Amino acid sequence: MDPSPASPPPRASSRPLHSSAPIELLPVELIQKIFFDCLDVNFPRASPTIAAALSNPIIYTWLIRLAFSSNNESSNKGFFITSFLPLNYFSLDTHERAALQTKLLECRWCTIPLIRKCQREYIEHVLQQKCSTTQLNISADDRAHLTNLDTYFQAMDRFDTAAQGKRGRGDLVLPAHSTTTSQPYKISIWFNFGTVQIREPSPVYIESDVFRLPCCSFAEPCRMPDKLLRPPFTDEKLEFLTLLSTEAYIDEDNTYRRCKAVLRQVIQDRDIHAFERLLDLNVRVKVYGYPLRWPVRPNHFRLAARFATNAENHDDPFLKLLFTKRRDDVPKDDGGLRALMGRYDRRASF
Repeated sequence: MDPSPASPPPRASSRPLHSSAPIELLPVELIQKIFFDCLDVNFPRASPTIAAALSNPIIYTWLIRLAFSSNNESSNKGFFITSFLPLNYFSLDTHERAALQTKLLECRWCTIPLIRKCQREYIEHVLQQKCSTTQLNISADDRAHLTNLDTYFQAMDRFDTAAQGKRGRGDLVLPAHSTTTSQPYKISIWFNFGTVQIREPSPVYIESDVFRLPCCSFAEPCRMPDKLLRPPFTDEKLEFLTLLSTEAYIDEDNTYRRCKAVLRQVIQDRDIHAFERLLDLNVRVKVYGYPLRWPVRPNHFRLAARFATNAENHDDPFLKLLFTKRRDDVPKDDGGLRALMGRYDRRASF
């Protein structure tokens, strides 16, 4: 409705052009509570004020614990105490947790140093909680190992690829027994994978009730972030990619669109260090429930030959890796590649 002619002219607003929104005027604690209630990673992007209120290493740590702690059987029984995680871990279903994992991995602050820090604290928390609740008795010498884990974290293989998707028997395996029943137990720790298992001894290893961080759902994994699949491939980026390779999926299906593109890129960039790392990885595809070798296709062999200084030269590092590590990926009915591999083999034998 038009204003009455008798009405005074509207006054210019005295509100500053860039005044704060009402939500920005709230105490930091309330802004944080709103974020924890909605868990929307786009919320900090609403304004610099909100981003500043949520840019806190402690908040990042809580989010990692909430999203990536394993939902194994024993974690349901008094494991997520408030001092470790002041959020409701069980408020998320499998789909919501996978979505949150995907969003967190895309954040710039989600880095391998932060994940390693969270792994260390997670393993210490598992040992403290489970040894207490299970009432385990550990010898003084073995307890000394558990109270000084620095050596193991410093010496761990940060590029362990979990050969064939398996972690092995454990980097540290210690005996223990229940103080109430005398039942023997084994404490196994895999430091690179942030994994702990406390179980009864058995001649056959069974992967059950395993505490793990990071952990993605077997049925509904999260998506590998693009930031880990783009050059430059630093050691830190490759370490993060290796850790997540059997947890987060790279491709939706067996077209392997992203995997193929990454391999093409490192061949074109002549990044032999990244190329060798990728060939050694076992990766997840969303439609499969098990990891498989990083896909190599005939076109990768042809591209490597095209970019080689001399395709006939057996010293070309890319062709050498492909024809030694992945020669089984050359189709039997591809005469051109078979001929190229034959020439390579003859020259390499001299």
